[in-house]
Amino acid sequence: LLLYGFALERNPYNSVDVTVSIAPRTAAVAAANEGIEEDPLAQQKVDFLAAVGRDQTVDFPCYADRYPVEMLEYLRLMMMTEEDTRGKELADFDFSRTISAANEAAVLQSVVEAVNYQLDLYPNSEEDDANIIKDKGLFRLLTYNQRMAVRHRRNEKRLLKRTLAALEKQIRNKGLDVDGLKRAEGSTLGDVLKGETRKQKTALEDRLEKMGLPVDLK
Repeated sequence: LLLYGFALERNPYNSVDVTVSIAPRTAAVAAANEGIEEDPLAQQKVDFLAAVGRDQTVDFPCYADRYPVEMLEYLRLMMMTEEDTRGKELADFDFSRTISAANEAAVLQSVVEAVNYQLDLYPNSEEDDANIIKDKGLFRLLTYNQRMAVRHRRNEKRLLKRTLAALEKQIRNKGLDVDGLKRAEGSTLGDVLKGETRKQKTALEDRLEKMGLPVDLK
């Protein structure tokens, strides 16, 4: 709509930006704001983002049934706890991989919450927009731009709902919808969840990778 002035019903390139942000819950922030719990890793997370050139607030595009890997990597960092690091530096971890079951569950649940928040920002529901479009008499009274805006708004809500469905399915399929999930406990090898085909890194592969050496153990 923004590029061409019209909205297609089933455009695979339609996307909605979902905003994710780190809450810098440092000791100073927690002390100055009653009710805010300190994150012992907050300053490390802020410093890590600065070191890799990332902002503390980032918009990621979500498509009909998928979302960028970069968003998962960002959120894996955000959801790290001391039970994951056990004194190790955040830079020791590979955020392109699942850190731990508990971390991944927190990541996916945070995306669910972000998408639900985006849906709540709309003044009406997808069904309301559908009813406006179905009412031919009313719809014709709107200007062309207004009609395209209604279609685009409905498409955005459809897309967000499909993203929600994909997230909830992924949480179930990976076995992350249960209590008592494990943290990394200082392991930088990553975790392999149910249904994933990627193999877990070995300690040797992890060391070679950190040394910048090629990893080919076949």
